[in-house]
Amino acid sequence: MKVMAHGSVELRQMVQCLELYYRQARSQKEIARALGVSAATVSRLLKRAYDEGFVRVELDLPRTQDLETALVTQFGLRDAVVIAAGGRGDIKEELGLAAAAYFEKIAANGQRVGLSCGFTLYQTIKALRERRFRDLVLYPLSGESTLKLVDLFPNTLVGMMAAKYRPHVTAYALPVQHIGSLTEIERARRRLLRDPDVRRIFEAASSVDIALAGIGVIEEQTPGFCTLAESYGVTVKHLRELGVLGEINYQPFDAEGQIVNRRELRALSHRILSVDGEHLRALSRRHDRYVIAVAGGKSKLDAVRGALRGRFMNVLVTDEDVAAALVGR
Repeated sequence: MKVMAHGSVELRQMVQCLELYYRQARSQKEIARALGVSAATVSRLLKRAYDEGFVRVELDLPRTQDLETALVTQFGLRDAVVIAAGGRGDIKEELGLAAAAYFEKIAANGQRVGLSCGFTLYQTIKALRERRFRDLVLYPLSGESTLKLVDLFPNTLVGMMAAKYRPHVTAYALPVQHIGSLTEIERARRRLLRDPDVRRIFEAASSVDIALAGIGVIEEQTPGFCTLAESYGVTVKHLRELGVLGEINYQPFDAEGQIVNRRELRALSHRILSVDGEHLRALSRRHDRYVIAVAGGKSKLDAVRGALRGRFMNVLVTDEDVAAALVGR
C-alpha cells in the first residue's frame, strides 16, 4: 500500500481509513465508529484513495494462467496456482507467498483451518498478514509420536499461525507422546480417542473448511517424514523398496497415489492420530471444502504427480517447471 502526499483534513481521515482497513483488517462499520463518521463516508474515502492512486496493489508472483487451466482440467482440480519459473528467490519462499495470497483470497472469518507440516507451509504462514481474519479455529492435521526430532510439525505451525491472528483466534493441539512400536501406537490411539476432548479435536481436524498441506519426497537426509522414518528403523532405501514415492500428512503413497499400507509403515502413518489419506480425499471431493497442497521444485515432480493421482487435494500451488512437466509440455 502506497499513500501519496495530499494536504487537508480529509487526507488525514483517508490515511486513517487506509491504515485501519488494509493493515488492521477492520470493517468499514468499525472504522466509521472509530473515526466518528458515517459508513458511507468511509466507503467514499476508500474509493477515492483507490481512484486517485493512493493505494497501489502489487502482485509479487505472476500466475501462469494457461498452465493453471491445464492442471485443473487434466487432474480434476478445483483450482491451481502456478508461479513463474526463474523467480527472484528461494522456491519455497515464493510458493509460500503464493499460497498465503490464495489462502487470504478464499478464507473468511470464523472458518476452521487444518495444518500439516513442512518448510513450505512454514513459509506460507510466515507470509500471512497479521490480524487479517477474526475467529479462525486452527487444528493440526496430525499428532506426534517422537521426542527424538524437532521439526516443523503440525502443532508447531498451528502455534505460529495462531500468533498471526491473536487475540481473535482459537488453536488446538493433538497429543505428543514418545512411542516406538506399532502395538503401543494402536493401543495409545484407542485410549486417546476415548477421551472426549481429544476425540472432538481430532474429528474437527478431519472436517476443516480449509486444509493446508505440503507434499514430501523420499530422499536421504530429508527433514520430516524420511527423518522420522529413520527414527523408526525404516530407511529411505526400504521406503523405496516398498514403493513409497511421496507422502502427504505422513501418509505414504506410491506412483499411482495409493496409500502404501504396509505393517512396517503404520507406526509412521498413524503417528498416534493423523487425518488419513481417505479423509483428505473425502474433503477434496466436497465443493465447500479446500484441500490446498503446496509443493514445487523439480525434485518433487514425481511426488506431486502421485499426490494428484491420489486426489489428496483439490487445489495445487506449484511452480511453472513442475506444472509444465505434469501436463506434458
